[in-house]
Amino acid sequence: MISLASRRFSGLAHGGPALFMFLLVMLPMALLSACRSQLQEQLYQGTALGTGYHITLYADLDATERDRIAVGIQGELAQLQQQREALLGTLAAAFSATPKVLAATPVALVDELDRLIHALAVDRLTEWLTELEVEHMMVEVGGVIRTRGLPPGGGWWLSLEHAGLPEQGEGRRINLTDAALVHRLVRPTPVAIPALPRTLGISVVAATASEASRQALLLMVADQQGTTPSQTLGVDSAARLVVKTPQGIEIRYTTAMEPWFES
Repeated sequence: MISLASRRFSGLAHGGPALFMFLLVMLPMALLSACRSQLQEQLYQGTALGTGYHITLYADLDATERDRIAVGIQGELAQLQQQREALLGTLAAAFSATPKVLAATPVALVDELDRLIHALAVDRLTEWLTELEVEHMMVEVGGVIRTRGLPPGGGWWLSLEHAGLPEQGEGRRINLTDAALVHRLVRPTPVAIPALPRTLGISVVAATASEASRQALLLMVADQQGTTPSQTLGVDSAARLVVKTPQGIEIRYTTAMEPWFES
């Protein structure tokens, strides 16, 4: 009669060293996969900085840790809100003290300030959560998005379509992994010539939200000067432009955007 121990030894021996090495490699991967599937989805959302925010985490947190994160998010946003109000006050004082310009701060300037603050908020929240050892997250403030790690499904799939732009059939999606995405609508200028191509919207992917916002702003300025994206940002920048031409609406991409698309 063969003992249980003998059966175990015999089975492994039949597999040989190759089977043993396969198990040695695959077992840790299986354990990691099981741990990933057990991570719970944590949602935090609200309003701040004149807009809404949505944060999705995948982490194994108890009630105390969840409350700590909620309080920390509010604290980070409250600090940025104070900075926003201080900057708006400084701008208002500067414009009201100069009689040769408008007494009120231009709306476009306030919008740009808010966009920069939204990007800064996304970066600060992402970095703060990373310090707490949260590995998988998507942070969105005012439409600015940044991700880190991976959700259980294996990717953060996001649309490149933007509200307010003409529909272009089925929109393409990108797998935004460890990067940030910024969308911008381009306001027409009073001197715009209808017969010439004009950029309507811009999407940029970069390592951080602040960098993506900076690149989008550069593209907006360059559009008014007739400069191409490659001349403005360089070949390594990932951008999508919605352009109105006499022939219709065109979607243009830099070469660096292609690797982000779903296959």
